[in-house]
Amino acid sequence: MTNVDKPEIKIIPDTMVTEGDTGTLQCHVTSKTRPVIQWFKKMDDALYIPPTAFDLNGQLFTVLKSGRMEEGPGNVYSSPLVLEYVTEADEGLYACLASNRFGFSQQFTNLYITSVLSTMPTS
Repeated sequence: MTNVDKPEIKIIPDTMVTEGDTGTLQCHVTSKTRPVIQWFKKMDDALYIPPTAFDLNGQLFTVLKSGRMEEGPGNVYSSPLVLEYVTEADEGLYACLASNRFGFSQQFTNLYITSVLSTMPTS
């Protein structure tokens, strides 16, 4: 069992989505064995902390519903997080965590929401 066998996550670029549209964050993982891939969202000063919340690198995150995982060539797995009808509440820091029996890896990405008004052309 070596550290080389733990899953590796390709860097996830930050994403910008217009309010009301669908946003998709992609997590691509290379792993010799089938990994478990899970998405999380950083909690912002919540008054209520759900039982699914946990500390990740000193920040409080909550578990999100996992999407489908697809297996591609070359031991590459992908798990998109699809957010429909995004609002300002969806904006924030997200984390993808991939694990297998040899260890885990994590990557962070930001989702930015732009207002419909800011994308309308001006006369």
